Amino acid sequence: DDGKLSLEEFQAFFSDGTLNEEELEKLFHTIDSDNTNNVDTKELCDYFADHMGDYEDVLASLETLNLSILKAMDYTKRVYESGSNVDQFVTRFLLKETANQTQSLLSSVESAVDAIDEQTNPARHCPGKAGHALMDTWYDSPVPSYSPTSRMGPREHGKGFQTGSPDTKAEGLEGQINRLAELIGRLEDKTLWFDLHQRLSDSESTACTYLLLVRDEMTVSHKHLGEFCSSLKQYLKSVAGERDCFHVTAVKLPDGVTFIVYEFWETEEDWKR
Repeated sequence: DDGKLSLEEFQAFFSDGTLNEEELEKLFHTIDSDNTNNVDTKELCDYFADHMGDYEDVLASLETLNLSILKAMDYTKRVYESGSNVDQFVTRFLLKETANQTQSLLSSVESAVDAIDEQTNPARHCPGKAGHALMDTWYDSPVPSYSPTSRMGPREHGKGFQTGSPDTKAEGLEGQINRLAELIGRLEDKTLWFDLHQRLSDSESTACTYLLLVRDEMTVSHKHLGEFCSSLKQYLKSVAGERDCFHVTAVKLPDGVTFIVYEFWETEEDWKR
């Protein structure tokens, strides 16, 4: 990985049915400002930064919101460890109200994503949960699991992060939003690690000594990419609603057809349920 995209990689990465190959090639050469026949991260950032419009304020607000929520989660933990019953009652009410407001905002964004996706690929828009029968049809070939990025640290038996290989699971269309956020250097690359670090750093009062990290990598055929993303979106939403799921996130690789889903669970038993 040299941090650059060739024309073929660019077309595979950004192909979502909106632009055809010829239009993507034209866009590639527009972004390739130094005429090297490669597009690097800086060129991508510069291009999207010039076309962000109102999304610049949105993404900046998301970063601020993320930090505020992390602080609130630490506060909630302290209240439930040493606060009075009244303090716990008030904090629980505020937490639930925050969740409702956040979900309302997310639902609006998801509705817009669904509408755009359906308009772009009406024949392939087929929401629903991903099951084994569908997965067997969609995947060209399964990709073996391997340890997560070294930034998470090496796996140690009995403590730290543990990796597992679950049944084939899914990623949602939110990856499109995450991709843009990553390009401008504001969200995706740092949010997950910062989140986990903040929530696990206080080992003095952490209930469990480790989290189970489940990593699942999937390769999808171009033919079924649209319906795959629709089903994966439903899966992510379902898993995120599980009480014992600490965090769930997904990444779309530059080839445009490979997806990696990370799930953090309190225990292996919770994940297997």
